Amino acid sequence: MKVIGIDLAGKPENPTGFCILEADGEVKTEIRILKEDSEILKAIEEARPDCIAIDAPFWTPASGFWRRSEELLMKRGFKPVSPKLPSMQVLALRAKGIVQALRAKGFRVIEASAFATEKILQVSREPKGNEHEYEALLCALTAKFYLDKKFEDLEGIIIPR
Repeated sequence: MKVIGIDLAGKPENPTGFCILEADGEVKTEIRILKEDSEILKAIEEARPDCIAIDAPFWTPASGFWRRSEELLMKRGFKPVSPKLPSMQVLALRAKGIVQALRAKGFRVIEASAFATEKILQVSREPKGNEHEYEALLCALTAKFYLDKKFEDLEGIIIPR
């Protein structure tokens, strides 16, 4: 099984965490920072993963401040960021384009919440670790749980169980 986790930045000039996790007997990870959409898409095409989990909203609500998925996260005690904030709208627009391109090529793509995964799995980043790479790893773990059928779908956001 090969999965990819992405902590997507809102703008291509900012660092995007990218993690490939392979779990076929021995677990191997490759974690790095990418920036441009073309870099991200190329790395995914080269890896040919079974699933990709991205920590970014794939869309914004037409009205209101929250999507149903964020409301469900809040009911569980998580504190998501509203996709209606201007910076999150930029992120959602970028995510939408990447997700559409990947799905058009036949890739399975899910929306993840790195923060929720961290809390559910009860893990934490070491102080000196890179935040974007760490969150990409959390997303890769979410994709693994998804493929292992150990997940919950909160009306669009996938979390481990």
